[in-house]
Amino acid sequence: MTLRGSGFRRLGPWWLVAAAVGAGLVLFWLGQVRLGGQAMAGGFAVAALVRAVTTRSGAGGIAVRNKGLDVLILLALALGILIASATVKLT
Repeated sequence: MTLRGSGFRRLGPWWLVAAAVGAGLVLFWLGQVRLGGQAMAGGFAVAALVRAVTTRSGAGGIAVRNKGLDVLILLALALGILIASATVKLT
């Protein structure tokens, strides 16, 4: 579905990241905190990889700043979420 003037084309791979984060939030809601964190971290790590290997126009909504800073921020976010979800005390 690529309608002219719609956000589908301009945001590009951003929708994959949004889906992974959404899936992680659903898993959180279902009580699967670690698995939800892994899903969210995986989404941000994939976004970092996509941003690293594609051009600015190919990255769509993932491209916000310069390439190096975008990749660094996305990887830091993925690592932070992964560590936080792995070390949270579940009782």
